Amino acid sequence: MNETDELVELCVRALAMQMNSAPGAELHMTRRCILALTDEVSADHNRLILGADVDVEEFLVRSVARARERDRPLAALMAPAVAESLAPRATQLGLTAVGAAPLMVLRPDVPVQPTRPMKVVRALGPELVGVAGDLIAAAFDELRDVIARCIEVSITPTSGVETYIAWDDDRPVCTVSLTLTGDTAGVTLMATPPDHQGKGMGRALLTHVINAYRRRGVERFHLGATEAGRPLYTSLGFDLVADLPVWVLERVGPTPQSLP
Repeated sequence: MNETDELVELCVRALAMQMNSAPGAELHMTRRCILALTDEVSADHNRLILGADVDVEEFLVRSVARARERDRPLAALMAPAVAESLAPRATQLGLTAVGAAPLMVLRPDVPVQPTRPMKVVRALGPELVGVAGDLIAAAFDELRDVIARCIEVSITPTSGVETYIAWDDDRPVCTVSLTLTGDTAGVTLMATPPDHQGKGMGRALLTHVINAYRRRGVERFHLGATEAGRPLYTSLGFDLVADLPVWVLERVGPTPQSLP
């Protein structure tokens, strides 16, 4: 199994941890594919990952049909080889290619140097979870109640999602979440609100968390970057493994078969 396929599998598991507590959550999974739907009507909260699974085309067809039945949009990530073979079928089903998401990995032999001292705490309990939610909502310009419903619900001691907050003096300034599978951790929801960007806060938090996880025995870190975030992760030693094509399915209403 190549590294891209392995990391896609880990992304599937991470997405299940992150989304299974959202209202109306509905998950369909195979080893390398997942459909995750919620009650929200934003593609950010209705996701599809397609890896090199034997029945990936059938999974795609079923996923689109189910999204149509629930009248939900989809944001879909595909492994490069899968996207190449499925592109005609995806287009036929109504998906549109909109770009690519860099899949990046930090390997065990790459040192990460702390950049500045800062207070970092894990978000446990309603108050700190709410602080993390405030930062995420501000960073991504997302409605606060949506963050509460869809993201805060996964920040629990046993969900598999661990969230950390960095403080500058007495002010929370940024947050990041990780999902742990064996000796590999997925990095997600790296969120720094605009007022605190450009000050090295996110870099300091991430280096702190990476080194703390390494002391716990974690060897590798992976993430799906945005183009805006890619320079930061590259400067920290993350390598590009693959650019995952991104497709979007817009809402067009439920299929006729699903109407009463």
